[in-house]
Amino acid sequence: MKVLVTYFSQTGNTEKIARAICEEATRANEAELKKLEDVNPSDVAGYDIIFIGSPLHSANLPAPVQECLGVLQASSGQKLAAFITHFAPAYPGQTMDGFTEPIKAACQEKGIEYKGCFDCQGVLAESMHAAVQKKLNLSDEQWGDIVKQMTGRPNQEDEGKAQAFAKELLG
Repeated sequence: MKVLVTYFSQTGNTEKIARAICEEATRANEAELKKLEDVNPSDVAGYDIIFIGSPLHSANLPAPVQECLGVLQASSGQKLAAFITHFAPAYPGQTMDGFTEPIKAACQEKGIEYKGCFDCQGVLAESMHAAVQKKLNLSDEQWGDIVKQMTGRPNQEDEGKAQAFAKELLG
């Protein structure tokens, strides 16, 4: 099976998960790892399964990811899975459905089978801390708890979970 793992990453969180997924995919498949900006939409049709990774920016997929989804050129029988990184420790009681809606819609429009989404906490860029703390109206103590939870993420456990996600999909 021919696998493409592509990602958009600004802080390295999504790239770290992309590398873990590609490492797993390479075990039994022909797999390539490419930054989203290096992917030609017409080349995507040559892959059996695509893993596309993205951070969440204000609970949305960033513009480059949405643009890529809009120009995907699918082939018959193709599958797509997503992986998302975010600074929040978790979204309690909330599935990733709302965040992945643009991915699912693109798959449906292009006849690609959507296979699911892996989500992972990452660390927020230091330059964004004050703005996010203010936007969320969190006390210094509350923000400190979030910073503790995200520090060092994604970690080896997160990478292992990403690999398990890939293994299950490629199984």
